[in-house]
Amino acid sequence: ISNIIHYLHQHQAEAGDNGNFKSSTYHSATQHIAQHLTSGPMKTTAMVRNKWLLHIQKIYQDLEGFCTKSGHHWDNTCAAGVQGKFDKEVFEDYVKNHLLIQPFKNSGWEFYDLMLNIMPNGAAHGTNAFTLGTSHVSTMDYDTEHLALATSDGGE
Repeated sequence: ISNIIHYLHQHQAEAGDNGNFKSSTYHSATQHIAQHLTSGPMKTTAMVRNKWLLHIQKIYQDLEGFCTKSGHHWDNTCAAGVQGKFDKEVFEDYVKNHLLIQPFKNSGWEFYDLMLNIMPNGAAHGTNAFTLGTSHVSTMDYDTEHLALATSDGGE
């Protein structure tokens, strides 16, 4: 996992907004990993892509998802900082559906900062995820509303 993350971090400019890469980048990662392989079968492009999408990204997305829930905390120093019964229940309830973050109950993830760099839009995914390039900011006529408020308050 370390070799995959470090390689993709070095090639983060090739990532799309969602942190995914083209097949050619996964293929190059496969060749890089082969130089460091000490045991096990040679990794294929599909194996590297699947490890990235289904394991590594999922850990990051689940950690970020935990952070964004009201009343939940996680940072790379103290992790979830589970202390006491309530914290334990909150974390365990979340982990029921996000098993990959179980090891990060009270310890950080050594690759968190690298992942943060690779995935500039955080872990946002799905149809309604905010992406700066595709978001639409309401252009409600502020001046008209402001004027209406001013005149109703005696600002004639």
